[in-house]
Amino acid sequence: MKKIFFKFFLLFSTLLSLGFAAESKNQELRIGTILPLTGDYQEIGNSVLKTFELTLFELPNVNVTLIPFDNQSSKGGTKFAFQELQSQKIDIILGPIFEENLQSIINVDNFSKYTFVSLSNNISNLPENVISFGINVNSQILAFKKKLSEKKKDTIFFGDETSFTQMVLKKMELQQIKFGKKYRYQSFKEISPKVRDATSYDWRHKKLLDQIKILKNSEDLKDIKKLKILEQLDTLDGVSYEQVFIPAFDNELISVVSFFDYYDVNYNNVEFVTLNQWFNKTILIEPSLQNIIFPSISYKNFQELNAKFRDNYNKEISNIEIIAYDTIPLLVSIWNEKKDKIFTIQDFRNKEFKGKVGIFKINQYNFAEHKLDLYQVKKGAFKKIN
Repeated sequence: MKKIFFKFFLLFSTLLSLGFAAESKNQELRIGTILPLTGDYQEIGNSVLKTFELTLFELPNVNVTLIPFDNQSSKGGTKFAFQELQSQKIDIILGPIFEENLQSIINVDNFSKYTFVSLSNNISNLPENVISFGINVNSQILAFKKKLSEKKKDTIFFGDETSFTQMVLKKMELQQIKFGKKYRYQSFKEISPKVRDATSYDWRHKKLLDQIKILKNSEDLKDIKKLKILEQLDTLDGVSYEQVFIPAFDNELISVVSFFDYYDVNYNNVEFVTLNQWFNKTILIEPSLQNIIFPSISYKNFQELNAKFRDNYNKEISNIEIIAYDTIPLLVSIWNEKKDKIFTIQDFRNKEFKGKVGIFKINQYNFAEHKLDLYQVKKGAFKKIN
């Protein structure tokens, strides 16, 4: 199938050449949003709404109306918002944000009559009329598959016992990514003993002590010099693997890698690989996370969006706002290509698009496949390595 590229966020003249301004005047695009504008998650919902409004402001001469519906951060509120939405002419729905809220309306009357674009990265059991637009685990695995499949490099898996980590492991194994050993922990207290086991610390430490004991009984000058060196060490020899994959985030990721460092295995000995960290600045200043590798969107695009949000909202951009930024231009580009002005799932499938998150396409299973880059923390900066 011929690949079609829609380029977003271009200059006004380019938008005109694509026919955005001319065609959008023919028929209004009415987008309904189901968002948590009040309640526990109102900060997230209002941030996403502001992102939608910002992209609309930046697209010139588009005939688009955004109609927000508040789901009050609850399942019941989501049902009520969906009922309210049906009283108006809506061409497509953005939201709900959370999977549990989406599931609360899939059996409600008229649900199947609408096309939904969800910002979630959940791709399990998607209804036929729902598109999952988030950056899912599949896209991330494809980004680092080659790195973890390098010849002559043994890799271990080190993660918790949650269903998320189990899902990640299963998907990696389906991609033929092999692990020499797998280590799992159920709580924070288990991280240290599990890392101690994974690093063979006790055996390596004992091997060092045995060697020191032998050298202490020698009067050979070479042995005396070697003894002085060994007495500065904590273990002898390295580990049997070259890579460690850790599906963790934030403080948990820092804790795991720090324990590896504590037990004498660090970025000088092995490569640490993890999931998308969204350019979290914390990992730049944590010494144990030097050289860590993760997949993500274009860092240049991330910086541009972050600067835009600082200028407009005096805040750093969040993960979900990055995803939300591409949705309105995606809908407008497809709408302006259509003659019948009725959205269907087929309008999105198997076409490539280009947005701020990079190049992506919606596959036959209704979820986005994002082409991500690999980044590594190097001397306090994020460096693209692919």
